[in-house]
Amino acid sequence: MARPPKAASVIKMEGKSHRTKKELAVRERAEKSLLTGKMMIETAEVRNDRVAHLEFLRLKPLLKALEKFDEIYGAGVRRYCLTKSKLDEAEKEVETLKEELDELRDSRKEFVDSDDIAEYYRLITKMQDTITKREQVAKSFRAEMIDFEKEYCMTIKSALRAIPKKPETKANALKEALGV
Repeated sequence: MARPPKAASVIKMEGKSHRTKKELAVRERAEKSLLTGKMMIETAEVRNDRVAHLEFLRLKPLLKALEKFDEIYGAGVRRYCLTKSKLDEAEKEVETLKEELDELRDSRKEFVDSDDIAEYYRLITKMQDTITKREQVAKSFRAEMIDFEKEYCMTIKSALRAIPKKPETKANALKEALGV
């Protein structure tokens, strides 16, 4: 499988290429035409969510360094930040439930003393089921984040693939007229 073409900035940074200056100029113009030129904005929904806001601030310099801090990518980045917040919340719920399960196990003696051991095991089983369900929710958020990451990367790659590798050559009108 062929590798995707490199961005013009990467080619220039490497300092060696078989491409002509004209090819590089066409490539640069095509890359710039894919962007809106508008800076990505942080919506109120992201700003008001502490975890999502911190994730947005973490991604901001990274995307700026890649020259991808453009509003065309904004919707995906904002959804990614909000999903990160949901994942953190789900993971905290799982930790809390595990701590409560440990406390329930520590109180086993009280159930044995009161001859209510069946209730103890019912509570343990119910708590373990709840933990399993919450872990599945967290797992689905992780999978969603991975999908965002893959889609986001593939979107950039597909944008780079859309850039012509060679500039269009102008047809010679005389040759076209003669059918040569």
